[in-house]
Amino acid sequence: MKRKKKCEVHDLPIDHPSRRRLPPLLRECWMRLNYTLMRRLADLNLSPDQYVALRWLTEAIEKGKRGLSQKNLCELMTSDPNTIAAMMRRMEKASLIQRTKDPDDGRKLVVSPTPQGIGLYAKASVRAKALENEALNGLSREDKAIFLDDLNRLARSCQETYQDINSCRERSVPKLLS
Repeated sequence: MKRKKKCEVHDLPIDHPSRRRLPPLLRECWMRLNYTLMRRLADLNLSPDQYVALRWLTEAIEKGKRGLSQKNLCELMTSDPNTIAAMMRRMEKASLIQRTKDPDDGRKLVVSPTPQGIGLYAKASVRAKALENEALNGLSREDKAIFLDDLNRLARSCQETYQDINSCRERSVPKLLS
C-alpha cells in the first residue's frame, strides 16, 4: 500500500533539526505506552515488565513447553540477568511463577507461571490488548499490519546490530595473561 504524503519533512536532510528522528520517537512511544499500561495494571499489582514476563511464560506453556529458563527470558525481554532475577524473586514471592529444576539439566531452573499467574495474565492481557488497539486506532487494518511488520523488521535489525557490536567487543577485548 502506498502511503499518503502528509508533509514535506521527509525531503529534508536526515540530520535537519525539523525532522523527528527514530530514537526520540521510539522513546516517546515507549514511555507513553509503558506509563499508560503501568496505570492500567496498577490495581492488579502487576508491572508492565511482569506482564511481559507472564506473557512469554504463558505462551511457552501453551506451546507445550515446561516453561523458560531465566536466560531465555532475558533474551526475549531484552533485559539483563540481574533485572530478570530480581523480578523473578518478586513474582515467585507473589505466587505468580514457580522455578523448578530442569529435569534434563539439573543445573538449570525452569520458570513457569502458576495458575494464579496465568489467571492474572488473562486479566492483564485484556487491558494490554485494549491499549494496543487505542494506540493504533488511527490506522486502518492494512496500515496496522504494515506498521507492525515494519516494527518487527526494525527490532530484528536492531538485534542484529546489537549482536554485531557485542561480537566485535569480544574480539577486541585483549586477553589478560595469567
